[in-house]
Amino acid sequence: METITLTFHETRARFHGRTYWICHSKHEHDRTYVENVYEFLSSVGVACKIIEFETPGQRPELRQCLNDRTIAVLGFNSQLDHCWIDDESFVALAAKLNVPAFHWIQDHPSSRWPEFTQATAENSRFLFMSEFSEHYFQRYCLADARTGWMAGNGPNWRSRVPVLSSRSYLERTIYCLIPLNVRRIGGTIEATRARQQTLEPGIAEAVQDAIELARCDLDDPIEVHLTASLDRRGLQLPNRQFHFCIQIVEETVQVWRRLRIFEVASKFRVLIQTDIAPKSLLPGALATFSDDPRINSMPATAARMKSCRAVLNCNYANDMIHDRTENGLNAGCVVIVEDTPTNRRLFRHGENALLYRYDDDSLALCLDLVCNQPERAFAIAQAGFPARDDPAIRFGGYGNLLKVI
Repeated sequence: METITLTFHETRARFHGRTYWICHSKHEHDRTYVENVYEFLSSVGVACKIIEFETPGQRPELRQCLNDRTIAVLGFNSQLDHCWIDDESFVALAAKLNVPAFHWIQDHPSSRWPEFTQATAENSRFLFMSEFSEHYFQRYCLADARTGWMAGNGPNWRSRVPVLSSRSYLERTIYCLIPLNVRRIGGTIEATRARQQTLEPGIAEAVQDAIELARCDLDDPIEVHLTASLDRRGLQLPNRQFHFCIQIVEETVQVWRRLRIFEVASKFRVLIQTDIAPKSLLPGALATFSDDPRINSMPATAARMKSCRAVLNCNYANDMIHDRTENGLNAGCVVIVEDTPTNRRLFRHGENALLYRYDDDSLALCLDLVCNQPERAFAIAQAGFPARDDPAIRFGGYGNLLKVI
């Protein structure tokens, strides 16, 4: 994994007297992302200002970003694309005034790109949560755009512990935290299945084949399965329909994986935070399920990790490093992550992390260790603790906020 290292003095000298603007809607996720970006930019000597608004639309307050003292303007997903100043779109106006506008897409591009209406390769830059997502965007969305990718949203200050000791670790009351929602951008799994039923028979069969092939594949970009299934049938789809189908595949696979995790984890004394607790697993489960949005909020979850011995995560892209993993390391937890090539490069199973798959009993073995072998779990957490400051993990790729300008 390539990391971009920026020194404080070089960056401060380059951008002295100029400001990096972050503009976002009033949402706890956005606010947490902003905190992380602000911390990173401050650490490399870049001044940063924030504009928070209720919703995109007419946003005259964004006019203050449009001057030659602005380094760039960062927005999340398609928010800036839907902002206007009078009768002109913000991104078009920014381009006229040579102000770089960034869209940081937090999900798979197939689910977000159809939302965009104003962004072009000339007036926008794009950031992604993984290199696979960046390549998908370049292939199926906007081939000639300026792009970069970030290794997760970054660790948040709420999860950081100053030191990790055996005593403090063994006093932690939550053996393993599993914060995974099952409602996706397209809605519930029922809504996803309903969309699949609208497809023509041959395409629907290709989508179903791709779902079956992708369930346990932890190595490849998810679109390879759909393209292969379509090729076998001699089918080609326009990009917009391809996005529609990939979203179905991605969301179905993600829900299947998360429910599989819940099924295994329900047999252990762990805390599962989710938006829709599976009713079939609740009777007799050793696990505790929480579906309270206040308790499960992103800031509260990051802070709660300091009371956890382990944190388990799964990703929508196989090459991702999720902020749940970054925050788990930040809190001195054992991180339980999918057995992907990226995680194998960063971690060693049983030494500084635990890796699992979906087609064997590895997940149950990981949970048994953190729940029933506390001394061994501490040794793994202790070995993984320094990784929280590894440049590939702590704000990995954040240099693209300045490099892609």
